[in-house]
This record gives sequence, C-alpha cells and structure tokens, in this order.
Amino acid sequence: MRSERINFLAVVTAVAGLTGFIGVYAKWFSYSYPVDGGTVTIYLDGTWDGTGAIAFAAGIGALLFGCAYILLADPAIRRIVALLMVISSMVLLISSAIGFTRVAETIGPNPILPGAEGQTPFEATVAIGLAMSLASGIIATVASVLLVARREAGVEESAEMSAAATV
Repeated sequence: MRSERINFLAVVTAVAGLTGFIGVYAKWFSYSYPVDGGTVTIYLDGTWDGTGAIAFAAGIGALLFGCAYILLADPAIRRIVALLMVISSMVLLISSAIGFTRVAETIGPNPILPGAEGQTPFEATVAIGLAMSLASGIIATVASVLLVARREAGVEESAEMSAAATV
C-alpha cells in the first residue's frame, strides 16, 4: 500500500515550500506616507527584489522535491531528491533572511507616491509575506535536514523495509 511510504518530514518540507513561495506574493515590502485625510500604504511583492525571486524558485523546489520524495520508490533517486530538498530549503531560508536587509534598496530613495505633493516623507518596512517565507524556510530546512539525518542513520530505510514486508 502506498500510504505506508508517505514520510511526514517530506510532507512538512513540501507544505513549507508551498507556503514559502506563496509568501513571496503575500507582500514582502511596504511603504507608507501621509496624505490629506490619512495615510497611504503601498505593498510590494517579493519579486520586486532578487531575493524574492530566488525565494520563489526555492519554495517551488522544496515543494516539488518533497512531493517527489513521497511519490518515487527508487532508493537512489530518493537519496538525491532528499539532498535537493535540503538545498532548496536552505536557499529559501537564506534568501528570505537576506530580504530583511533589502528594504531600502528595493523601495529606493524616491518611490512613487500617488496623491502626494512635493517632498513627502515615507516609511519603508517589511510586510507579513517576508516573515511567512522566513518561517517556511526555517521549517523546511529543519524538516529536510532531519529527513536526511534519519535516512543516513538508516532509520528511514528500516521503516520502509518493514512496511514493505507487511504487504
């Protein structure tokens, strides 16, 4: 039965990869400025910066490699896919962490301020999507590293063999 081969850590990595790349489009950066009658806040996707584009690709990689680890049966391919999961997860984590330092470069010194007149001060900050991608990167990295550690220790292979023996 196929459900006996589903690995919890691979599922966690795949779901974290999914939320990581969704986080890129859930707004990474924001800037706000005062106008007559209130404050305007403009949100920017992570793809406005190179770190967001890299995080997007790494999130998709963690998702796809996590799913491939679940679906494929060949031990040699699963070993390579597990290592690719670790690489994708770490790239997601690192690019999201670097994104926190790129707010000023992404928004720039003179952003477009619709409705503002003259020299208007603005405040640039990170948005919720960046924190979402960072948390996903942490979860995916921990899950994929644990998966590889269990696999190298032989715990995963013995569980797979015992599941295959019961069929």
